[in-house]
Amino acid sequence: MARNWLSTLRPASFRGIRFHVEGDGGNVGRRVAVHDISGGEAPVTEDMGKLAREVGVGAYVTGDAADLVGLALERACEAPGPSLLVLPIDAPRLVRCTGCRRRRDRDRAGYIAYDLDFVVAGIAGVALADPLSALRGVFEGALAGGAAALSGL
Repeated sequence: MARNWLSTLRPASFRGIRFHVEGDGGNVGRRVAVHDISGGEAPVTEDMGKLAREVGVGAYVTGDAADLVGLALERACEAPGPSLLVLPIDAPRLVRCTGCRRRRDRDRAGYIAYDLDFVVAGIAGVALADPLSALRGVFEGALAGGAAALSGL
């Protein structure tokens, strides 16, 4: 029996603010320092560890309250500290928003598109900044998501 993909997708949200996903992507890899050696025929490379995982999301909000939900999403993106990002397929994770670009088009009233950029919050970075910030972000996101669900947004 084939998997019913639509039944397994989660609603997307950041800091409890829900949005729709047009598409998402990410990157993984290694940080590599390249050292050119005088007179050498090949560089020396040095493994510096994992790249910071980044996530890019093509998001949008729609409906009569799109302007208000969009504003809330923008405010969530500029808030400090890590918080919970939920995407339809990937497991929820703590991230920091590094970019939020809005696009509104004249012919698409009630539809606001966003290009969102996130970096996955490292455990050490969260712990050094504030030991409770990760948990606080998770709980705030869950509370806001629950409130939004109850209000019908």
